[in-house]
Amino acid sequence: MALGLLHLNGISWSVFRLGETAWLLQPKVSEKILEHVHSTSDLLEQSKIDGLQDIIPAYDSITLIYDSQFKYDPDMLSDISSSTEQHLSREKNIFEINVCYELGIDWNEVEVKTGLSKEEVISIHSTQNYTLAMMGFMPGFIFLDGLDQRIAVSRKEKLRIKVPSGSVGIGGNQTGIYSLESPGGWQIIGRTTESFFDVKKTPPTELKAGDKIRFKPISKEEFDKMVAKNG
Repeated sequence: MALGLLHLNGISWSVFRLGETAWLLQPKVSEKILEHVHSTSDLLEQSKIDGLQDIIPAYDSITLIYDSQFKYDPDMLSDISSSTEQHLSREKNIFEINVCYELGIDWNEVEVKTGLSKEEVISIHSTQNYTLAMMGFMPGFIFLDGLDQRIAVSRKEKLRIKVPSGSVGIGGNQTGIYSLESPGGWQIIGRTTESFFDVKKTPPTELKAGDKIRFKPISKEEFDKMVAKNG
């Protein structure tokens, strides 16, 4: 149950309490929800609010984590000036990510469920521009918005115990990337040599919600050379 409403970045947001040190904000709009989430997350980050430790955008909400020693009230977010809001848009980074589609391990299932050939799926998947919607369910997992519905495929009925790091998959109407090896149930159609999470770096990833992604097909030979080069 929402605790109240907050006016922020030109729209109203429902406010929910998440434990002692977090709030959840959900936009009260029916269109362009993801755009509102991303632009407002940018606004909050640029505003550098005292006590606000983390801003976590999702598909239809923003979670705010704040310092437990700081007396925090969501209403203070309404104090962000309209002049700040006018300058909230950051330049979106565009990343081209290599993918070896030859390393896909679920092509039989994908072809059967889509009714398309492997070549057709690759062509559709690699010519689409995607928006990085959010990162979760584990460190570095990338959820991408913008999948062509012709290649939407349901998740596997039985999860794999291990999905290789760098795997590119389709899960329902989304595509995404497993930055780390983990269990998973998405249909794997390829692998990238790139990693998007390094715990030794600050921040651990250079990607942010709202960034643009495009896939570039590479051969197995090119993949192996890149892996060898990166050690």
